[in-house]
Amino acid sequence: MGFDPHEPEQRHLLRAALKAADIQPGELWLQYFSLGGAAGEYEVEAYLQGLLSMPVLERDLLAMAANELIDDIPRSRAPYSSELQDENTPEQNAPDSPTASEQSRTEPRDPD
Repeated sequence: MGFDPHEPEQRHLLRAALKAADIQPGELWLQYFSLGGAAGEYEVEAYLQGLLSMPVLERDLLAMAANELIDDIPRSRAPYSSELQDENTPEQNAPDSPTASEQSRTEPRDPD
């Protein structure tokens, strides 16, 4: 197997992604193995430490496994206004609740 000049950068970025997502090498290996990865857990750990080179296909399977694990992590997100409207619409227009115009007709007015 020849040396791929992109391997060190790919390894570095994989390690950074794993660290940012707090994913352990054992978790990565299990996901990688479930995707059909051929390397053992010790080989994956050696690769992550820069002690072992891996073929492009295996490195890409590691990247895929890492990305799947990262995608599974629940994280906060900012909602769009349409998402809020969709959530609130059934409550605002529920059959038992009066609309704003009905509510203004049935509530006593403040005699300011």
